[in-house]
Amino acid sequence: MATMAHHLLAKTTTDEILNNFKTGSWTYGASGHGTNFLRTGTPADFPSPDAAFYDSVNKELAYFEFKPETETKRGILTGVGQGIAYLEKCNLSFLIAPKLLAGYDLESYLTDLYTHQLSAIPTGLIIYDNANPKNVRLVKNVTSLVGTAATPRTVTVERFWAKHQDLPIPLFHLILHYYYLKKVNHIGGDPFEILYTTKLVPPSVLTTFAAVPVQDVSGVNIKTLSGRKDIKHFEKRINSYLRLPAASKPAELARMQAQIDPRTPGDTNYSAIRKNYLSFVKQMQMIDSAGELTERGLAMYHLGLVNGPTSKLFTDYFIKEVLTTGHHLDVLLDFDQMRRRMPTAPISNLLSSMEADYATRGFIKTNPGRVAGTTSTVGFLKYEQILWKNIGLMDADHNVQWRRITEVCSLPDLL
Repeated sequence: MATMAHHLLAKTTTDEILNNFKTGSWTYGASGHGTNFLRTGTPADFPSPDAAFYDSVNKELAYFEFKPETETKRGILTGVGQGIAYLEKCNLSFLIAPKLLAGYDLESYLTDLYTHQLSAIPTGLIIYDNANPKNVRLVKNVTSLVGTAATPRTVTVERFWAKHQDLPIPLFHLILHYYYLKKVNHIGGDPFEILYTTKLVPPSVLTTFAAVPVQDVSGVNIKTLSGRKDIKHFEKRINSYLRLPAASKPAELARMQAQIDPRTPGDTNYSAIRKNYLSFVKQMQMIDSAGELTERGLAMYHLGLVNGPTSKLFTDYFIKEVLTTGHHLDVLLDFDQMRRRMPTAPISNLLSSMEADYATRGFIKTNPGRVAGTTSTVGFLKYEQILWKNIGLMDADHNVQWRRITEVCSLPDLL
């Protein structure tokens, strides 16, 4: 429960902080920036913040470190150090801390520290009230970006939550397996490329013209997320090829070979699968920006190796990591709140309203070509809903299963 409580408090405070910047109530720097902030994903690289906002107009990135009221004084000082360390990777940082710490006047202590000893450093202090965490106060602002903190940052503004698309849990573990093999020097080169060419779509499929089922580390066929059939990549393309007239087959075969060759530039089957799978694994902080297995990734890998990638324990920890590290808990909370506001609305209308709300609040990037009141081609939260329903976080009627969420969030922390 400590993990869930920490997550809920961090969401409450950072939501209010983003709103204060977006509305112009708060600004930072000499030019009064902040209204262009969008919430973005946090990196797996050490050290990793609790939240990140990015301004793509001014190319400025802000990191936030949240500390709960259950933190120790030593932990608070660690947070101060984290905020300073973040400046190697961002333009400005903030510590979010409670007013009181077990009766101790933490606000007074930190205010003195930040306004005197840390006054020249682009790291700020935000205090929240213990009884009402939505009440946040900007105690020490960042007034100028100096030194390396003034360097423009380029960040791909992604969803702040881990984007999931058709990745069964055992296949998630298989990806970690190949990165583990690279970590212990059992394989060389790009782990995902090796996984793709040996397990997902080996070149032999264009000589046998039969898609192969993907197998987990134990040699068991991996099922789709719904469990209805085996995962077989490139199967539809091969079946379409087999139905072609003989005269059309040579050209199509050449196109298929290019589609599964990792060396082919542009949009291919390989590049699409790589992007879909690795963006999720990286936002789950299992792999860092250098393509190395993180401590979190290593812990998850061993958990699945010892207990099995289809075991209840591994599944439960996967769900917990999706909810917390992957920030799906944030989205489920907002979805549930929107559903309570619109209890009789069709799900399509509800999701359209939520998408518009997210764009307004700076949770997702606004699509300038989007017609108001319409849904996107893919559909907002389409794949997330598929995942939630298949792992028991949402029922068929779109009711969030809070008992299940509380159960998995009560597990001991992975790290």
